[in-house]
Amino acid sequence: MTYWEALYTLHTHFCLSDRRNPKWQANNAGRYLYYVLAVFVCVYMGWAGAEMADLVASSDIGGYRFIYALLPLLLFFDYFFRYASDNRRLMQVRPYLLLPLPGNIYADYLVVRQLTDFKNTFFLFLCIPFGLKTVVPESGLGAMAGYTVGLYLLLLVNGQFFQITQVLIAHRIYYWLLPTAVYLSAAATIFFFPTPRSYVDSFGFIGNALMTWNLWVYTTLFSLLFLLADLNRRVLQWQIRHEQYLTPAAVYRKEAPLPLTFFERFHLLGEYFKLETRSILRNKRLRYIFIADTAFIILYALSTCFGIGVGNGENHFFLFYCFTIYGIAFLTRIMSVEGNYFECLLMQRNSLYTLLLAKYYFYAALLLLPVLLLLPAAILGTISPWTIIAYALYTAGVCYRTLFQMAVYNKVAQPLNTVHTGKRSGAPYLLSVVPFLVLFSPFPVIALGSWWLGRPLLTHTVLSLLGCSFIFTHRRWIGRICGKMKERQYEQIEGFRISR
Repeated sequence: MTYWEALYTLHTHFCLSDRRNPKWQANNAGRYLYYVLAVFVCVYMGWAGAEMADLVASSDIGGYRFIYALLPLLLFFDYFFRYASDNRRLMQVRPYLLLPLPGNIYADYLVVRQLTDFKNTFFLFLCIPFGLKTVVPESGLGAMAGYTVGLYLLLLVNGQFFQITQVLIAHRIYYWLLPTAVYLSAAATIFFFPTPRSYVDSFGFIGNALMTWNLWVYTTLFSLLFLLADLNRRVLQWQIRHEQYLTPAAVYRKEAPLPLTFFERFHLLGEYFKLETRSILRNKRLRYIFIADTAFIILYALSTCFGIGVGNGENHFFLFYCFTIYGIAFLTRIMSVEGNYFECLLMQRNSLYTLLLAKYYFYAALLLLPVLLLLPAAILGTISPWTIIAYALYTAGVCYRTLFQMAVYNKVAQPLNTVHTGKRSGAPYLLSVVPFLVLFSPFPVIALGSWWLGRPLLTHTVLSLLGCSFIFTHRRWIGRICGKMKERQYEQIEGFRISR
């Protein structure tokens, strides 16, 4: 088999693997919902680019040069988006190492796949509408072509840098310092300019060179892309050899468990607190989701401190999402992880009740994290403290009551280290509907009290009372959920056993 035949065969097999993945075929409703959300996000990005162009035109802050001033921020978000949506293709290469294929074909294919990935065009949905309303009227279609090609090359460079750091981080966690240092250094360039206008003009000079097809600038970009692709290829080859010839003793080295002695004061509940904490810390996918959710809350809290997005309807949605984000991420599939040992829970009296009670206290305590992170914004006056309190109480009461009901319907065990968007439970439509129901449940009250009647204090009072009514009765409704689970225990046991 020649080099190009092997490359084409690998591409065919990877495409078939994606198409026949049982985790992707397990829920058709979720798959079509994913397509709808992807189209919605692309359309929303285009709308945001057009709106940003109108804002730049009315504010006289540099015209099309403004998009180049945002490049450090755009490249950071592009990196974060790739990290949240990318899969480790390196694991799928292992079976092919036994075949007599050219030695470097695996790394070459992964590099080519990264260069041709559709994710490289994601932020072009924002930049192209912006350019059509700012670059074309001022400089014409030729400059628009240079503008698009230049930005696309920068995104390709960012993609190669992402794949390099992804492989290194999977090998050693301290390699996180590399992208952190790079993007912080890029963001810190603004402090080397005396005024924001000079910063925009300096980046606009680079943008003009891209738009006029400057030979030296494009030579530099292509050289940087070639060097990063070659470095990426070498890193991938090293990692493939490292995983192939790694000794079993190094792979399965035993790590000392976290003591978590703080939870011992809660006696039996403390043991379930330890179980929940270790399931998040030891499960790689759940740990990444927890870190990403926390990073979203931190970024939103920082933006509200500077008054970005405050005072519009979207602010209510994102603020409320900061409180429900942990519940939606971890409680929508409640009992799916515990389905691996569900029979053991049924063998001891009240173990289900204690487990659900511990989960409720654990995720209610996690609500303190967004409350504390949003406290500076409340002190600065950009967000009302009563809004924060009302959303926290409503989430701990109404939202968690809704999410805990999923313990009755989930009957597919989730492997302890599976991807979080993998095989769905026996109620796939509920898993698609319940998060939206939770997210939009307070908005009728908000629309009636804050937007129509103009009385936000009434809105906060109603949301707080609704939340407190479920908080004060949490032991009662958790007991009812346990009773319904015992009525359906044989159906759930069968579902958990089949799905293991």
